[in-house]
Amino acid sequence: MIQHLKISFTGIAVWWILLLPFDYSLFDWIFKCIQAPFTGLLKTMDQDLIFETDTYGTYVLISLSILLGVVSSPVIHWICSKWKLNPTELLKTILAAILFFFLFKYGWDKITKGQFYMPEPNTLFTPFGKLSKDIAYWSLVGSSYPYTVSLGIIEVIAAFLLLFKRTQFLASLLAIVIFGQVVLINFSFDISVKLLSGSLLLFSIFYSSCFTQNWKGMFGFSVEKVRYNQSRKHRIIRYTFASLVVLESISPTLLSKNWNDDRYQRLAHHGAYRVYGNPAIRHLFIHRQQYAILQSWDDAFKDYKIDTHFADQYTSLDGELVCNWKENRIIIHNKAYRIRQIPFRNLPVLQESFHTFSDEFH
Repeated sequence: MIQHLKISFTGIAVWWILLLPFDYSLFDWIFKCIQAPFTGLLKTMDQDLIFETDTYGTYVLISLSILLGVVSSPVIHWICSKWKLNPTELLKTILAAILFFFLFKYGWDKITKGQFYMPEPNTLFTPFGKLSKDIAYWSLVGSSYPYTVSLGIIEVIAAFLLLFKRTQFLASLLAIVIFGQVVLINFSFDISVKLLSGSLLLFSIFYSSCFTQNWKGMFGFSVEKVRYNQSRKHRIIRYTFASLVVLESISPTLLSKNWNDDRYQRLAHHGAYRVYGNPAIRHLFIHRQQYAILQSWDDAFKDYKIDTHFADQYTSLDGELVCNWKENRIIIHNKAYRIRQIPFRNLPVLQESFHTFSDEFH
């Protein structure tokens, strides 16, 4: 019975990673080709389905992976019998591969500030009480370079511990702690990666449960000595897979040479600007993703997608807003107003500081 459950869970884990909507760098086309028939079938049943993070469509797709995993269990059982594979070891290998990818991927993204990047100027000038919990959390963590990078290093270390037999149990415990914290954050701050983080926590627990001898030893029970010998072929496969994951994760950094997103070149004129002479508009912000954002005196925001092809002038696609950098002014509905840049990177929240004694800053 237990072996059958392990085989079924192996199938579920394989289909989960194959059908999970995720943006890969080098191998995205492979996963998209595999997913296309299934997403196409679901689209014919409900054309409004969207396959993005935590959408109803994603939950349907992952539910399908559970069904396919159970249905595939006889095939996996046959493969184990034919190739003389231990179902427990097969499950450990599949789960370790999934955990290695996400631990290294998200760890690397934190180290290079691709995740928890410096908050945008419009976020920094939004009153704290008007921020949603997810943006407030993301921005607060992103404001600290040492904290973000430290989180990333811990995740990368946990990933590499999965590569060695002697440290895999320790890696499983670290994975439970890491993804347990992520689940707590995502649910507490309503961040929309609950399905992914919840699945990874479940995989970490299942992976750790495969180390029965290690768990017995932790609680003082007598255990059999665990042998860590492995063939050269298995080591080659493991390190080849790890190399592909590392290449997949760091390729965006290599191509863009963006080793620290906080210092990466932004859109020209990116930043915050004080607007003068307009009784309704207080600030103008230029967002890195080619948006101009106006903030009113009552802290309402309106964004415009802008054309940035001209160095001295940005124009909104609807023509309502023109930013003239040569004359330091903006034109809103054919009325011109003077603007002055605010050095937002000098705000206290973006400054790294450390005080040994509290009376130094109280």
